[in-house]
Amino acid sequence: MIKSTKFFKVIGVVFLLLQVASIIYARFIPERFFCWAPYDEHTHYSINVTIDGQALSKNQIKQRYHYRPEGWETRSIDNVFSMVQQYEDTYGKNDQAKVEIRYNTNGNSEQIWRPTE
Repeated sequence: MIKSTKFFKVIGVVFLLLQVASIIYARFIPERFFCWAPYDEHTHYSINVTIDGQALSKNQIKQRYHYRPEGWETRSIDNVFSMVQQYEDTYGKNDQAKVEIRYNTNGNSEQIWRPTE
């Protein structure tokens, strides 16, 4: 019985240490999925996609990425970039799509992001 109590204590400590390590790691990556902090960024964005010279409609963009084609992102905008980049690297790699995301964070000047090829 004493050995099983020690085992569960060790499991508990390991679990807490893994959580702390995840939080520290998340502070140094742009996506910040595990930061457990209030959302301090508010980004207005718009996704634009052109395939073979034809601009996709907002509905087509929503179907392509399974995400809103424009709106407010209260988490890091890198989450949207990551989602679009993943799609373009996998399912959309043969489409030769021209994608750009126009965004501004916390009211700063507009910027443009494009996926890497």
